[in-house]
Parts: sequence; C-alpha cells; structure tokens
Amino acid sequence: MAVRSKWKQLERNSRIATLPAPYLSPISILDRTILGKPIEDLVQDVHKNVFKPVDILRAYGKVAVKAQEKTNCLTEIMIAEAEEWAESEVDLKGPLAGIPVSLKDTVIVGGFDASVGYSSNTGKPHPEDGSLVRLLKDAGK
Repeated sequence: MAVRSKWKQLERNSRIATLPAPYLSPISILDRTILGKPIEDLVQDVHKNVFKPVDILRAYGKVAVKAQEKTNCLTEIMIAEAEEWAESEVDLKGPLAGIPVSLKDTVIVGGFDASVGYSSNTGKPHPEDGSLVRLLKDAGK
C-alpha cells in the first residue's frame, strides 16, 4: 500500500507543479478583494459581470495551494479541470455562478479517485460524477 500512497502523492505534487502560472503566484490585491467578500456578494458580482468565475477560482486556488504547502491538506487536485469548466460551462446567472467548491475525497467526481482516505482506493477513478457533484454543477451552470 505504501507504493500506492507514494504514487498518489507524486501525482498530486505533479498536478500542483503544472498548474497555470496564476495559481503559483503571490496573492494579489484583486485576490484579497475576492477572498474578503461573502459568497453571496461574489455570486452577485458574477451575475453583474464584475468578476469572472475564473477570477474567483484563481483567488481560492492560490489559497488552496498555499494551504497544501503548509498542511498537506489536499488529496485530488482538480484546479485545471475546474478552470476549463469555469471558462466554458458556467451559467453566469446560476445560483452558484461558478463559485469554486472544495469537496472531501468521499464525494465522487468523474475521472478522479474517491479514496475516502484509503490508499487501496487510489488509481480507480470513477467514470462519471456522483449525484452531489451533478447537483453542484447544475447550480453553477
């Protein structure tokens, strides 16, 4: 099992290292503005085209990457996929309007492992999204 957990750690580190440059840069003034707003205000800002969903994703993504560096808190890194979704599939008038969501690794996301913290569950990505992820995507698209 140590081999699986080591492989999963290397995969996670590789996904972080190959993130688009904005996620690896320092937190900007714009990021701080976004991070300081309540979610309902961010949704309204997306509805009014003040911010794009990708702007919000990048601000929160930077925080996630910094948290990972300090606490080793992330399992699956889906930021690049989330960026593609934020730029192409988000309904800018939806109730979540592209607000990023962090999920525990017990939630089934298509194409990714739901390890539930067990290395024996890694390397077995689920073919499609589970019901919770479908509901969240429907609320944001």
